[in-house]
Amino acid sequence: MNEINRNFAWSDDYSEDSFVGTLHEKQVWSDEEYFKLENYLYETCLKLPSDFVPREIIWPTMRIYSYLSRTLCSHLDSNDGFKIKGLELVNFYDRRERVQLVFEGFFKGEMPNKDYLEY
Repeated sequence: MNEINRNFAWSDDYSEDSFVGTLHEKQVWSDEEYFKLENYLYETCLKLPSDFVPREIIWPTMRIYSYLSRTLCSHLDSNDGFKIKGLELVNFYDRRERVQLVFEGFFKGEMPNKDYLEY
């Protein structure tokens, strides 16, 4: 299954059981679901030429990244009611950094070395 579409709310393939679906609906960070999405980004980046990624991949991926960035900021905002359940602050920072590095790497066409990513 296409993990990008599975995590993209405007797709017919969207699933509430996906990483984004679980985070949005239950306010739960699922490492298992996150790694499905991350691995799909790595696989997709390796398959595509670095100078051309189709819009049908870029737009959903950018929208997912935008949602995640906003959601992670909301978690830290004491004036926002959104809180990710069961995620210790020290673990939160590791996950936030990893999301940023992986998605930025995808958009750049150079994925970070997984051996250097923590958590």
